[in-house]
Amino acid sequence: MTADLGPAAVFVYGTLMPGHLRWPLLEPHAVSHRPAAVPGHLYDTGRGWPAATVDPAAATVVPGVLVRLRPEGAAEVLDVLDEVEGVAHGLYVRFAVHTVDGEAAWAWSHAGTIEAMAPITAWSGRQER
Repeated sequence: MTADLGPAAVFVYGTLMPGHLRWPLLEPHAVSHRPAAVPGHLYDTGRGWPAATVDPAAATVVPGVLVRLRPEGAAEVLDVLDEVEGVAHGLYVRFAVHTVDGEAAWAWSHAGTIEAMAPITAWSGRQER
């Protein structure tokens, strides 16, 4: 799924954040990054990465990072991130979101069941895979 039309930014909340395991995949394509949040719920999958469900009506937020991408390579980076997130396998879905302060970005939301996952407030200090 390429993103020829849409924001040249991504909202990340787990292993793709700066200082985390998969940040090196994203860092070369980043113009800037800053703390951000989107309405929704965050979970520990127990597998070394988090899952979020994005819900504009949620009373809680998913804390993370808004990463602005170089526009000339954004579509290719999004394709790589879709692969990392397992979009083709139905693990996560990518869609456009707005941060709580109104900035548009792409984000990945968990596509499966969350019943066995533990709710968390942030992805920090956890073992990553």
